[in-house]
Amino acid sequence: MTTLPSIDPLNHGLKRAQELMESPTFKRDSAQDASWHIPFAELIIAVDELLIQARQRGQQVEFIDAVGVHGKIQDITSLIVWMRSSLPPRRDDLPTQLQHHRLNRYFDQGTGYFANGCFFTTDYSDELAFFIDDQRIYLEHHIGRLIQEVEAYKPEEK
Repeated sequence: MTTLPSIDPLNHGLKRAQELMESPTFKRDSAQDASWHIPFAELIIAVDELLIQARQRGQQVEFIDAVGVHGKIQDITSLIVWMRSSLPPRRDDLPTQLQHHRLNRYFDQGTGYFANGCFFTTDYSDELAFFIDDQRIYLEHHIGRLIQEVEAYKPEEK
């Protein structure tokens, strides 16, 4: 009898998050339409699941560098949990229940207002920031760093 190799959920989650981060919809020259909304929501769901896997192994990811907005001090885990709770509960519901009017993104450093009235500030040049309402998360500075921190503790694949 042949047994299939077991796939560690943390390794699987890391691979999925990295694949989503490399999505062409997150590149500077991508379309300026809403085509990035579902991949972004999937990325937040994948990163939330990754944090759950890490916590189950006793690892906390808690950096606060540029995480909070409007003077609020917040760690990356609480931001991801808040963003995940702002999305539909199931992946299958994303196409029909995602509240597109709450989502925005901005490349580079800047300050302004989005069409939905939310004020925003981004701190980094050559960086993509995503927003749900006025809550901001950076693709590389936040999500990329989170993945790197979790990856440092991943188990060896057999």
